[in-house]
Amino acid sequence: MEIWEQDSGRALSTEEHLRSIEDTVGQPFPADYLDVLRTHNAAYFERQEFPVVTPDGSEDKSVAVLLSADGDEMDAESVLGQWRTLQDEYGLEPHVVPFGMDGGGNLVCFDFSDDGEPAVVYWQHDETWPPILVADSFTEFLQQLN
Repeated sequence: MEIWEQDSGRALSTEEHLRSIEDTVGQPFPADYLDVLRTHNAAYFERQEFPVVTPDGSEDKSVAVLLSADGDEMDAESVLGQWRTLQDEYGLEPHVVPFGMDGGGNLVCFDFSDDGEPAVVYWQHDETWPPILVADSFTEFLQQLN
């Protein structure tokens, strides 16, 4: 089974959008994520579920869409739009940068708090717990999807 729904997503319009987002969030994105964005920007996930260990126990969570890298801060399904919302409305640190969203507004994000490759974390908007570690890298996250 493919990771992406057939005929969903689009090629990134320009590399300038990527550089602009990196400048705004103050972090360089991992190469494997950038490679995906170049052909699957704003794509829908075919394989959506991944395991998470929350304070309530082990659960399967999902991701529906890869956030757009060429949308602006007013676009609700863009990396920048969701990044601003996390900071302004929920008080998350700027090193948490969303890249995927489920149908209920929960986010899958990069966590740039440590040096090196960013970890992937899950943030659930209606819970009080902080973002939860899902994978050590973007590629590892994609490999977990089923």
